[in-house]
Amino acid sequence: MSRIHRKALAVVAAGALVATLLGATLGIAMAKHTSTVAGVCANGTQGCNIHYVGAIRPGSVDPANFVKCLPAGDWEAIYIWDGPNQEWEHFFNTVDTPAFVNQPAAGGIEQIPGFSGVVLIMRLGAPSQQITLLDANNETCS
Repeated sequence: MSRIHRKALAVVAAGALVATLLGATLGIAMAKHTSTVAGVCANGTQGCNIHYVGAIRPGSVDPANFVKCLPAGDWEAIYIWDGPNQEWEHFFNTVDTPAFVNQPAAGGIEQIPGFSGVVLIMRLGAPSQQITLLDANNETCS
């Protein structure tokens, strides 16, 4: 094989590698967001119910939509950090809490901004489960 053919082959191989990497990362960015969460520790004791469930995509999402796929009685609240105002914002599960506590005037989350870190608090004793979190208002659980 001539030297030019080897260089051409190297360029084609490098291009294929870059295309593969970009395609793989796009697939990860567009995939639904899943996490394993629980309300018990690995050894069965209570207290391991706070989970950092990661960041969401660039667009914002309604907090009720973000947790729509979770079993209604298994989670208690979600929190995000509002950096510009230096305060925590919350969204409580309205199964046991009146809806007015989620109003923005009371520190409630109006929209989860893109790329926010979200903390999910599960009910103590909730079983370990793989959950889907919706990162856009137009996503569905299935």
